[in-house]
Amino acid sequence: MKVLITGANGFLGQYFVKDFEEEEVIPLSHKDINIEDKETIEKILNLDPDLVIHPAAIRSPDICEKDPEKAWKVNALGSKHIAIACSILNIPLIYISTDYVFSGEKYSPYTEFDPPNPINVYGKTKLAGEIFTKEFCKKHFIIRTSYVFGEYGNNALTQIYNALKEGKELYFTNYHYASCTYAEDLVKKVKELSRTRLYGTYHIVNKGVITRYEFACKVAEILGFPKEKIMKITPENYRAPAKRPLYSVLENYTLKLYDMDDLPSYEESLKKALKNI
Repeated sequence: MKVLITGANGFLGQYFVKDFEEEEVIPLSHKDINIEDKETIEKILNLDPDLVIHPAAIRSPDICEKDPEKAWKVNALGSKHIAIACSILNIPLIYISTDYVFSGEKYSPYTEFDPPNPINVYGKTKLAGEIFTKEFCKKHFIIRTSYVFGEYGNNALTQIYNALKEGKELYFTNYHYASCTYAEDLVKKVKELSRTRLYGTYHIVNKGVITRYEFACKVAEILGFPKEKIMKITPENYRAPAKRPLYSVLENYTLKLYDMDDLPSYEESLKKALKNI
């Protein structure tokens, strides 16, 4: 099977490339394809894949807020181009989305049946990508996940680990509640779904609820580092271009309905990732 992966050099893309290595992988970075360009459709048609996995995006909420036009081009129109190509080829598309499609005002875990209502540009553009995926590609898997961490590449875990090792101070909010997800667990579950025809929208996160501050403290605890240099940011002192949902915890509800929700707790997966580091 020929599997085309966008954002192949990115943090999550690297995990997909590794986990699908027994297939004929077509890894595309932003140097290989500019997804905001409508020529993307023809390029994908010429490559003729059997499956497309699309994690490529502008993932920083603050960058999206500062440059909304770029965010709409990449996250929304880029996803539209890919969905159109997959529709013409009549192949499945796996679109990686985010918990930020929700407002955070529910204060209980969001399921796939809750209506999205994003409060920042990042969430709005990713939701638009979801809508284009549904509209143009019938064979789709929309995967919402949250605070993805791993032992490779630039992500929250490696940043925290390096800062603790170097004795630097860390600053995190302790009032934004979310799920978190080990990249390896996410990719394995996506791979499992890709072998089915159970198309639709799925939440894939590890079990447990965290704040960014609590996650950093858990990393320090597992590694035996002191927590004194992990500081809480209060709402009064929080300054960022993009507003964040206060509660964006996801529930793997559709996976539960299909008896497929076997993801471990985030603590278990975090220990595994830290051993690999």
